[in-house]
Amino acid sequence: MAEQVKTESFICPSCGGHMKWNIKKQAFECESCRTPGEVDLSGAGIVHHDYADYTDREAKSEGYPGETTAICRNCGAEITFAANETATVCPMCSSPQVDAQKQMAGVPPDGVVPFKVDKADAQEAFKKWVKSRWFAPNKLKESYQQGKLDGVYLPFWTYDAHTEAQYWGEGGTYYEDEDDEGNTSTTTVWTPVSGHVSADFDDIPVCDGSERTQDVVDGILPYSTEGGACVYSPAFLSGVGAEHYDKGAVECFPKAEAQMEATLRSMADQEIRHKGYDTANVKSLEMEHHDLTYKHILLPAWVSAFAYRGKEYTYMINGETGKVSGKRPYSAPKIIAAVIAGLIALFLIYNIFLKDAEAKEYTYPEPTVSVVEMQQPQAASTLVDDGGTGILWYSPAA
Repeated sequence: MAEQVKTESFICPSCGGHMKWNIKKQAFECESCRTPGEVDLSGAGIVHHDYADYTDREAKSEGYPGETTAICRNCGAEITFAANETATVCPMCSSPQVDAQKQMAGVPPDGVVPFKVDKADAQEAFKKWVKSRWFAPNKLKESYQQGKLDGVYLPFWTYDAHTEAQYWGEGGTYYEDEDDEGNTSTTTVWTPVSGHVSADFDDIPVCDGSERTQDVVDGILPYSTEGGACVYSPAFLSGVGAEHYDKGAVECFPKAEAQMEATLRSMADQEIRHKGYDTANVKSLEMEHHDLTYKHILLPAWVSAFAYRGKEYTYMINGETGKVSGKRPYSAPKIIAAVIAGLIALFLIYNIFLKDAEAKEYTYPEPTVSVVEMQQPQAASTLVDDGGTGILWYSPAA
């Protein structure tokens, strides 16, 4: 049985209306009378935590309750929060509902990047994205017109580190040979190499939402998690959805470490080439992290789910920048129609070129040679070609 909890609904002290984050104004205020609320818009208080202490910190925190229910303070309806859901709106009266206690369970958020792209702008960005998708089903194009976008704060971990790496590999030098017949071939001679590279990583992001496809989330990155982040307050969640993290900073770190390794491998590759080699092959790399820290931050997104032929597709719009990402279905009728249209076009082009080629190959008849005999009894005569016309005339002899 789901645990029943009390939610925060952020009631206006002046008129009793609902307090929400006004995206256009970038301010927390009453949606009815515009009375301003108080939230810390600075990021000065955001803490970067020592990664080595994460396990102890999580163990000492309040347990995660899973699925919960609440009674709407506005209309009395029962609201169900999914296992990872921490903020929503009442399905009956649309009043904001935030399970603030659940959001703080485990390791609480350190910061939040507020929404800067409102629903109308997100719809427009989604509309342009959909229209640029070739062979998209009409049902997909209708989804943005019907307003099927939900605002949600997604849980992320970001990692900072100074990382040193020792690498081993090969540097390749190209040699070109030519045989007796003039044919050339290239041979690569490999030389063992090793070296050291290092880099400072700042806010490597990893999403920890249980219901989000990682590659879709990666497609809407980046966010300004340093300059654009504010100290976390549940007030930012009023009127939109939010999720609790699923795995934790330790389980998510390998994804961040993979990004770090890719960067260091690229640096090692370039360093080998700068040593005078034509190509490089980094075989192995050992990393050592220093000053490794993390923070828990909530990032804004607009989400649209679309079912097509029994399969669900998720689309996301970055709530800070408007960047769109998502996998899309293809319309078989549109593809077939395009193939048929393409074949018809090729057929027409072929016929045009064929007729043009036939016209160029047309052989005109050879000119005929006509000989005109003229009687010249008083003088001798000779045959003369009249200017290369092919007609021979008799001309009196000199």
